[in-house]
Amino acid sequence: MTAPLLAASGLLARAGGGHSFGGGGGGSGGFRSGGGSSFSGGGGGHGFFFFPFFFGGGGGGGAILGLLLFLVLVVVVIVVIARVFAMFRSPRPMGAGADLGSSYGAGSVPAPPPPSSTPYDDTRPIGVPEGLRGAMLPGSSPMAMASDGVADGIAAITAHDPAFDESAFIGEAERGFFVVQQAWTELKPDLSRRVMADGIWQQHRTQIEQYVAQGRRNVLEQLAVGNARIIAAHSDQSYDTLTLRFLAACADYDIDVKSGRIVRGNRSVDQWSEDWVFQRSSSATTNPKGGTLSSKCPNCGAPLDLDLAGVCSYCKAPVMSGRYDWVLTRIDQV
Repeated sequence: MTAPLLAASGLLARAGGGHSFGGGGGGSGGFRSGGGSSFSGGGGGHGFFFFPFFFGGGGGGGAILGLLLFLVLVVVVIVVIARVFAMFRSPRPMGAGADLGSSYGAGSVPAPPPPSSTPYDDTRPIGVPEGLRGAMLPGSSPMAMASDGVADGIAAITAHDPAFDESAFIGEAERGFFVVQQAWTELKPDLSRRVMADGIWQQHRTQIEQYVAQGRRNVLEQLAVGNARIIAAHSDQSYDTLTLRFLAACADYDIDVKSGRIVRGNRSVDQWSEDWVFQRSSSATTNPKGGTLSSKCPNCGAPLDLDLAGVCSYCKAPVMSGRYDWVLTRIDQV
């Protein structure tokens, strides 16, 4: 290919008048136009189009070679343009290491996760999966969760704790409900420590750690409680036990933390019910200044500040043992 190109360069250097776009005049260059006829000059027709050697006059072999070179050049240009166009149209994949901010636009609100075709999984309580539901405190009566005799059970509790108020307890339990769900969906088990007894909290934390290890997060979108009521009440020599039934609604789905895509469940809002069991020692009484469900230490009255063992950082009392105040011990999906 080098020889034809050199020959063409020579022809271009020697091109006379009228061999360019302008034709006629005495122009001596291949790209500069003179003052005559267009596309062909008065001479032997040494050039056509942009490069004189493509369709040069003279021998037939040179013309064929020029035509082949021209076709090859056209094909190369078309391929390059097609690849550049495809590169600019291709979306950026949201794979490992992808930046959500740059993908959605820096400073903008991320778009909602795309829907998933995975069917809704309703086999576990919200926030406490199947098999990780906690357990009653050691020595609890088998009748502690019986649903009959609610009025008698509450009467037995108020007999040794006259300050107990059913409505106030339900209100505090609802606040505890949202604290647990916040801890669950934000993957922050330390938040739920102030509500949960040792056994169920350890299980709760383990499940959150599994979500973190998998790079997933459970989302409880539009969570709302429609109703909360006591369905069972019991008091004996060991413990006071109250079972609350929460009627709630939300969308329940898991997302991949990096991509934001839904990997389980969907964004439809559904109703669900759970029974939450709260227990305390039968020797405990209601603190008028507030207890664990009011974010206060029931022993010393300080703002509730616990270590992972459930011990108050001020008075060092194991307040989440159930000895001092109500703690959540069990969750069952209805």
